[in-house]
Order: sequence, then C-alpha cells, then structure tokens
Amino acid sequence: MAKTYNLGAVDYVVFGVFMLLSVGIGFYYWLREKMSAKWTTTVANEKNDEKTDEYLVGSRKMPIIPVAMSLLATFLSGITLLGTPAEIFKRGLLWALMYYSAVLAFAISGYFFVPIFYNLKLTSVFEYLEVRFHSRLLKLLCAAVFLVNTIVYMGVVIYAPSVALSGVSDVEVWKLILLIGCTTTLYTTIGGIKAVVWTDTLQAVVMYAGIGLIIVKGVMESGGWARTFEILAESGRLESLWRVDPDPAQHLSVWVVLTGGTTLWLSLYGLNQMAIQRYCSLPSLGDARKVVCLTCGMFLVVGTMACFIGVVCLAYYYNCDPVKTGVIDDHDQLVVLLAVEVLSDWPGFSGLFLACIFAMTLSTLSSGFNSFGAVVYTDFIKPTEMGKQLGADGALKVNKIVVLLAGCISTAFAFAAKPLGGIIKSSLSLLGALIGPVLGLFFLGVFFTRVSTKATVCSFLLAMFFSIGLWTLGAVENPYSGYVMPTNSSAEGCSGEAFTETPIYDYDPHYGRPGTSYLGRISPYLITFLGLVQCVVGSVVLTFAFPPGPEMFSIGRRHSLTLKGREWKFVPKPTGGVIHVHNIETD
Repeated sequence: MAKTYNLGAVDYVVFGVFMLLSVGIGFYYWLREKMSAKWTTTVANEKNDEKTDEYLVGSRKMPIIPVAMSLLATFLSGITLLGTPAEIFKRGLLWALMYYSAVLAFAISGYFFVPIFYNLKLTSVFEYLEVRFHSRLLKLLCAAVFLVNTIVYMGVVIYAPSVALSGVSDVEVWKLILLIGCTTTLYTTIGGIKAVVWTDTLQAVVMYAGIGLIIVKGVMESGGWARTFEILAESGRLESLWRVDPDPAQHLSVWVVLTGGTTLWLSLYGLNQMAIQRYCSLPSLGDARKVVCLTCGMFLVVGTMACFIGVVCLAYYYNCDPVKTGVIDDHDQLVVLLAVEVLSDWPGFSGLFLACIFAMTLSTLSSGFNSFGAVVYTDFIKPTEMGKQLGADGALKVNKIVVLLAGCISTAFAFAAKPLGGIIKSSLSLLGALIGPVLGLFFLGVFFTRVSTKATVCSFLLAMFFSIGLWTLGAVENPYSGYVMPTNSSAEGCSGEAFTETPIYDYDPHYGRPGTSYLGRISPYLITFLGLVQCVVGSVVLTFAFPPGPEMFSIGRRHSLTLKGREWKFVPKPTGGVIHVHNIETD
C-alpha cells in the first residue's frame, strides 16, 4: 500500500497563494472589461465583433513574450512533468529525442502555416477548411473532432496529476480534481484569452522555478552530477538512444521519433486551435514568427529539464525502486515522491513544487477551455440565424457559457478517466489518433492544389476510422504494459524492506508482448504520422475517381490559401455575365 506524506502549513500557504493569484488575474481582466464597457460606444455589429475578439484573441494586440510563454505552457502540462521522467526511468533516454524533434515542427509551422492562418485573421483554425475546400461539412467534422478531443484530453490532464499527487499526499483524488477543474474554469470563463495568457506567464515562471529546484536538490541528494550520469550509463538507459530498427512495431525508435514526434508537435504548435489562436492574437505576422522562435527555444529548455528529472529519479531510486516496495502505485508518481522526500527539510518548497505541477496543468486546461469556446462560437453558433441576431453582450455571454460548460464537462470526465499504460502513452496516443487525419487536411489544403473536396472528405473519414481503430487495438492489447527496464534494487538498497523483483522475460519487451497482434504493437507515438499519411495519400488517389471542381480555383481571397496559390479562370454568371476568379497569390 502506498505511503502518504503530509505537507506542512508553509507548503499549503505557498500553494494557496499561487492558486489565488491565478484566479485573481481572471478577476482583474473581468473588472477591466466591465470598466471599459462604460466608455465604449460603437455600432452594434462592430461592438459585437470587438467584444468577442477581445475575449477570444485579445483584440489582436497581445505582447510577444507573454504569448510565447503562454504557448509554451499550453502544451507542457502536468502530464509532461509527471509522465516524461517516468518514461525515462522505465524505458531509457530515447524519449528525450522526442522533444528535439520539435525543432523541425516549429520550423515547418513558422514558414508554411502561420503566415497563411495569420493573414486570414482567423479566430477558429477550421474556418480555413471551409474557404479552402468550399465545404462547410468538412469544417464542422474537424471542429467536432477537436471538441471531442479537447474534452477527453482535458479530462486526462485533470485526472493524471490528481492521481499522482494523491498517491503521495494526504489529499483525496476527488478533491484535487475539483480544485484543478473549478479553478481553471473560473478564471478562464471570466477573463478570456488575456487572463489565460497572463496566467500562463505566471505559471511558466513557477514551472521553471519548480523544475530547476527539484533538479538541483535531487542531484545533491543522489551523490552529485558525476554519479547521476554514471548510473544513467550503468543502467542501460543511455544505450536506448541508438535504437534505429525501422520496424514500426516497437515502443520507440529514432525513426518513430523523427516521424511521429515531428508530426505530433506540429499538430500541437503549428496546426492546433490553441496555438493558432495565440498567433492570431499578435499585432503582426513578424511578431507571430518571433513567438514561434521564442517558444521553440523555451520548449527545448523545459523539455530537457523534464527529461533530466527522469535521470535524477533514476539516480535517486536506482538501488530501491519505490514501485517495487509499494511506496507508490505507479512510476507516474515518482516525481512527486522525489519532491516531497528531497525538499522536506526546506519548508515551503514542497508547496512550490506542488504549485509547479498545478501551474503546468492549469495552463493547458485554460487554453483548452478558451479554444473550445472559440470553436463552438465561431464555427457552430455565429454562422446561424441565432448567432447573427446576438448583440455584443449576448455574443460575449454565449462565449463565456460555452467555456464554463467545457470546464464542467472536462472536470466531470476526469472522474471517469483512467490512464491507459501510463500518463504519457494514454494522453499522447489518444491525442495523436484524433489529430493525425485533421493534420492531413491542412497539408492537403496548403500543399496540394488539385485534390477534390469529395475525395478529401472520404479519405479523412477512412483515416479517422483507421487511426481510432489502431489506438483502440493498442489500448485493449496494451503490449508494452510490462516493459520496464531493471534497476539495482536490493534488500540492502531498500534498507531491508520487502520488494518485488523486476521480472526477466524470455523476449525483448521493447517489441511488445508475444501473442498480441502486429497492428496492436505499432508504436503509439506513430499513430499521428500514419493518420496524416493515409489522409493525404488517400485524397490524392481518390481524386482520380472524384475530379475536383471549383475548389481547385481561387475564390478571390486577399491572401493565399495554398503555398503557391491556385489557378484562376473566368466563370460565367447565371445571368450571362462573368465572374473574375482571382489568383489569390497576387490579389
């Protein structure tokens, strides 16, 4: 049975101050909104757009550094800080390369995708699909996938840290779920994107401080830097960096990292509603590209620090794995256990690290809830007759109600969520299964000018069916559930405490458990890439059977919807006149 550790009064004070600051920022921007409303007098429709733009994209006047820090914090949730060290402790340092594959993803985003979406002045990224493919159905399909994905993923984001923290503290899981869900829902609902960005900035600072603190103190307690790296090599975790077998049916390899890792980060920082919403909140395209570069640099720093915590955990617990002794239930709780043990003699610092984990979790949740509201309002409500009749206050209230509902539903879902094979695997593989085919649509829109809409819709649905099926098969069979590299646990290392020996298999668990299917053993981190490829290839092939119509020509947009622009032609009007369909690259 897992032990519990009681936090001191100072720890709770530090943690409480952080939570109050997060909510306080939301109230500050709510008060500013109320004050500015007294002095703003505009035409109803203009005021409507102004208020919703202020709430969803900060009137497109947000400063560079806070937006970059917000974008960084958005996708580095508590899952990162808990799951990454656990993955390295269990299976080696190869996971660290996943973070460095993001460099290519950021480069592709900044050069190819951000300029197109920024110049279109989008609030919802799915608006692009409607104007590019002349298909409202395609937009709504992808928007619906995003909404489902957001609710499920946010539920996991709430649940995973709650379980990890509860396992090594005296706080029950349900209390932590409610605390995380309610706090984030409150300040996101009342404050909008400005509250999200500035709270994320605060949370990013706390995140850096907490991670740096645990690394320094953990290394000191583990015998120093030299001993830490010595254990990394001795344990065999360093050798995993050289897994270059091209077989996709393995847990992880260099090729899986280069393909699956790049597409995964591209789906998060380049073609994700939460990211695009931040890029479009900036005053200029140049500022948006600066944010891409800044975020990339900070991402590599935080990713490296999170990975190094895994190395510290390995050094600290190498002679006595706390899962084997029953101190904790799962390796996802390692980081929290390390924090409360090595920081216990510094009053308040355990509370700071607890705030760090919550900071990373709150930032992801607030961004998800705000983006959920943007998609529901922009794609589903605004185009309807009811949406057109909403006044300024009505539109703003609808947005806030949607954000509130998103927070409540995600919090409720967290009570039913259970990680499938570890925090990292359960969250990223699920995210990848849903986002891969959507990512394929944006690749088709930008790089392939002659694919037809009908072929694209059919290929998207097939790719989505394939990706979800692959994820479901892997989740059911769970072929890597027993894959944990051995430690040097011994009776002496565990001070005489009973422990369970790491089983020795007559097969390589890195390639999955025998008896499971080949498809079930395909790396869960490759699903995003496979979904993208199937959507793109399928659309190109099916276009021969369903030739394109007007969607292959420009529709008079001011800025290009494709990388090199599309052809234009004269199209007869029904009355006998002509419509000049402009080349969107030169219009």
